Amino acid sequence: ISFRFNDLPTELALIIFKHAAQPPFAQYAPFTRDPYSSALSLCQVSKIVRRAALPEILHTVLLSTTRDLLAFVRALRMQKTYMDQQHDLSFDYASCVHMMSIGHFRGPLRSPPNSYFSVPIPELEGEIDISLLAPVILGASSLAINFSNLNLLSKCLKHACNSDVDLNVDHKNSLLPWSMRSLTLLGHFFDPWWPFMESVHGYAFLASIQHLTLL
Repeated sequence: ISFRFNDLPTELALIIFKHAAQPPFAQYAPFTRDPYSSALSLCQVSKIVRRAALPEILHTVLLSTTRDLLAFVRALRMQKTYMDQQHDLSFDYASCVHMMSIGHFRGPLRSPPNSYFSVPIPELEGEIDISLLAPVILGASSLAINFSNLNLLSKCLKHACNSDVDLNVDHKNSLLPWSMRSLTLLGHFFDPWWPFMESVHGYAFLASIQHLTLL
């Protein structure tokens, strides 16, 4: 029995595309190749397929290396340009990202990472646009990040807190500039933890977190 794919109802075809676009992280524990590769290929089929696939790709964003982080920032910058131009390819990444992991992993996602950045964050500041990253990182409900990369989270929080939000209020009854409820800190304990915890934005952020995990 054979059939042509274009004979399928549009709704069913889109369901198939969405399922196919889900990155199979478990199969790529050793990361022999990019778990996003198949989904990214689907995005080249058509604009409609791209819009169906992107939410599945962005649901869980894994930034394992410096290259991944910079590529993601470039993608965000490109989307901002598209939105400014009201381009057909414009897409709101932040609304689709629910889970993020920033760190270098060897093995399953839950395994403790080794060193993440081959280049220190301060040397990458010229290429990392916090104004683009902050809404995505802080809009996720769950974040796993290496202790050594807390400066990145701190910069995002500082950017978000440069608003009219009053941080000296009861966090349970206030609208905070982040949606995150779960934070996982990975790797060895690093000095950046203390400045982060003692800062106004860091303290407010940690006070609002419902689940804090140390691995």
